[in-house]
Amino acid sequence: MSESNVGPNNGQTSSKALLSMLISLTDNFHKFNEECAFLCDAFAAVAREPDDISEDTSEGIGHISARLKAQLKAYDERIYTLYKTVQSQQQQSAENEEEE
Repeated sequence: MSESNVGPNNGQTSSKALLSMLISLTDNFHKFNEECAFLCDAFAAVAREPDDISEDTSEGIGHISARLKAQLKAYDERIYTLYKTVQSQQQQSAENEEEE
């Protein structure tokens, strides 16, 4: 399922679709978390020997930092989309209950 097809402006999203989005987000974030933990350990090891930090190492750290920031932004957007979808459904449900 494409996340671009699911959102607060696309009508009611099924519980199954929301669960699928949540599982995918959780699985992807778990992998990202493991990668971040590894990189933190690597950065700490490099920082213990500052004299050995070459220009290539410094440039690599810059690239990894930019990539991590982009991934964090993407996760933030996915979480926000899921949040707004659920919030919209809750509001719709509350309005439907009031009408009954």
